[in-house]
Amino acid sequence: MEGLAWGMPQSEINDHLNGAVRQEDLNHQRLIARNIHLDQLPVSQLTLDMNEQGGLASLAYEFSMDDMTEVLAGLSARHGKPISTSIKEDHYEDQLWVWNTGEDLITAVKRTSGNVQKFLISYRPSRLNPKTL
Repeated sequence: MEGLAWGMPQSEINDHLNGAVRQEDLNHQRLIARNIHLDQLPVSQLTLDMNEQGGLASLAYEFSMDDMTEVLAGLSARHGKPISTSIKEDHYEDQLWVWNTGEDLITAVKRTSGNVQKFLISYRPSRLNPKTL
């Protein structure tokens, strides 16, 4: 999300999201914001994980399935072709797309479990700059 940075403290994140952030009851290092927007796309839930020092460590956006194609097309236009794979287990099937930008590791996941489908993208700092390979 524009304006967020790795290591950013909770108070700054909350200010940036206009007070939309709430702490999860069971996990003090996980913050949730609901019903926000990424540009013009609605985000049903934004999950932010904080590190032990209280700074932003990772984040995940949950989108409507109707927005999946637009989000994937936007990521591909910005970062190029992803690595993709599928995982099929007894109770679910996942499609994954992964980009390593050098700064961020971005993972998009479409999960199908029975009749329920979910789509999310997660970001965390990259630990490997592709230029070093």
